Amino acid sequence: MNRKILITGGNSGIGYEMALAFAAQGDEVLIAARDQAKSAAAIARIRALHPQAQIEALSLDLGDWPGVDRCAEAVLQRWPRIDVLMLNAGLYTMKLSRLANGYETMMGTMHFGHFRLAQRLLPAVQAAEQGRIVVTSSMIHQLGRIDEASFTDPGRHKSGLHAYGQAKLANLLFTRELARRLQGSAVTVNAFHPGAVATDIYRQVPAVLRPLVTRFMLSPRQGADTAIWLATAPELVGTSGEYFIKRQRKAGSALSRKPEEAARLWALSERLFAES
Repeated sequence: MNRKILITGGNSGIGYEMALAFAAQGDEVLIAARDQAKSAAAIARIRALHPQAQIEALSLDLGDWPGVDRCAEAVLQRWPRIDVLMLNAGLYTMKLSRLANGYETMMGTMHFGHFRLAQRLLPAVQAAEQGRIVVTSSMIHQLGRIDEASFTDPGRHKSGLHAYGQAKLANLLFTRELARRLQGSAVTVNAFHPGAVATDIYRQVPAVLRPLVTRFMLSPRQGADTAIWLATAPELVGTSGEYFIKRQRKAGSALSRKPEEAARLWALSERLFAES
């Protein structure tokens, strides 16, 4: 049975490498991303390499929460079962900014958008024989603190990097809390740090500096390796709530290991969507 794998942000960077690897091994892949022209180009490149690839795209803007609901509904109509849900899409904004709904861009997209999508798609993952959820975090989570006031007041952050750290800490806390809630089920949830990868996430870095920033970074293919392993490795059946770097289990920051902090963020997230 071919697996059904959904990848957010699967049209570029490490997400594209995930899509390419899964399609190459015969899995059915659905890319959920904002830029549909980029998704079409990514699919064309993959099909040029693998003409039999089963790969399609859906529109998803994680910063548009009603749009997240529409995307999830379209996914569920197509796929009542999802074997692997890759919560991968990310962005880094050098300047602090807000989404149209007033929430800080990186937290609103990478945590709240993924939180809402995962909640909507969880029944389909639970319908799989051994569903897996893989979350792209970052070692920059060590700079993060969950500051509720900063969700709508980006100016509370020292810099864009600290806002990014909060969002990536949120990704890791979400992983741990969802794993706790799914304990005893067939669904596992794990997070990983891809490494410093030369991708479009650095598109806001001035062009003259970009080669210096990315020169010694990993390739997107190298950055995707741990994610692909987490999604497919048979030896990981039953492993859940963990954080990995280069296929090695890591502790993460002290704050990321606090169950009460994970539960607090979950409650804040549920309250937000109950009120919206």
